[in-house]
Amino acid sequence: MRPVWWRAMADWLAGRRSAVAMRHAQAPARPILVAQASEMLPADGVAAHLQRSLHALALSPHLVGAPAGSIASPLGDAVDRALQDRDWATRQLPRRPQLLPQLIQTVNDDAASARVMAAIIGQDPVLTGNLLRIANSPAYKVHERPVESLQRAVTLVGTEGVRQIISAVLVQPVMQVQCEVFPQFSSIIWEHALLASRAAADHARTVSCGDAFAAQWLGLVQGLGAALVMRQVLHEAQGSSSTVDAALALDLLQRWSLPLAQRVAAAWDLPEPVHQALAVDASGPLADSLRLGSAAAAASLLCRHGHGSQVRMLALLEQLPSAPPHALRWIWRRLHGRAVQTVDEAVADDSAPPVP
Repeated sequence: MRPVWWRAMADWLAGRRSAVAMRHAQAPARPILVAQASEMLPADGVAAHLQRSLHALALSPHLVGAPAGSIASPLGDAVDRALQDRDWATRQLPRRPQLLPQLIQTVNDDAASARVMAAIIGQDPVLTGNLLRIANSPAYKVHERPVESLQRAVTLVGTEGVRQIISAVLVQPVMQVQCEVFPQFSSIIWEHALLASRAAADHARTVSCGDAFAAQWLGLVQGLGAALVMRQVLHEAQGSSSTVDAALALDLLQRWSLPLAQRVAAAWDLPEPVHQALAVDASGPLADSLRLGSAAAAASLLCRHGHGSQVRMLALLEQLPSAPPHALRWIWRRLHGRAVQTVDEAVADDSAPPVP
């Protein structure tokens, strides 16, 4: 049984979904340049490869492209035991954001615009600051001029954009991790969660005709799972006065991020299809949207940090079974904020090192 507030949001999205999906389904497919044959991965390994590369980037860039493998250590064993403990969820999982049901209830009210929801957020100065920061982030920024007020945020990103931003605002406080040993971990994981949630929602609306709101939350909750893994790693390391090895942290993130995301989905009373889509071997429209959204967001961040060109990243993404070229190109532009390929990049791509 889905919560009332969830059904309200899903009903609102349904009115938009069919028209947008039809428009993109009719778009002509144009071929995306492919990478060299030696750089290709099996279709079922692309998403996992990009996710691992994203986690590696968040920990230590030199790990990007390093061979995968399990790391045996006392610290890793301690983290495994803690996360397997039945009582762990009761002690460590964050509670569902209190404002979420109140905001979702405004969705089906024609008189309740994004301004109304922004006004609710405006009651909390901390949430207001977070909303403006997200509105100015690469995932949502649509203008060079900084967004300095809730009113301007509403005007620039629109009603749907504000709804997405507010969802992210509610999740952000529980995703913050103070991590001196990996200083860019929080910022990379948070930006990936934002980009993945937006790309997953776009994919649900335009390709799978699935639940866009559920897809958006899948991207956010997956990022929260990674943050919870890191919190436990740091907690165990502090308790045993251990040094956290980047390769060990990468192994733990790969194995535990999705299982912890599933626990969050259960604790927050998200619908059963969300739980199922977070499984490692999940299939179906929501799982496809999460897989594509997360992979595309990882590819965009890797590209921005100099670990591959747009051409090569798109060639990897095109191998995913749920990535029609015309939809993929549109989602990439929404994520990356640039054309799929420029003449200069095409020339530079010939001499660039291969993707790890």
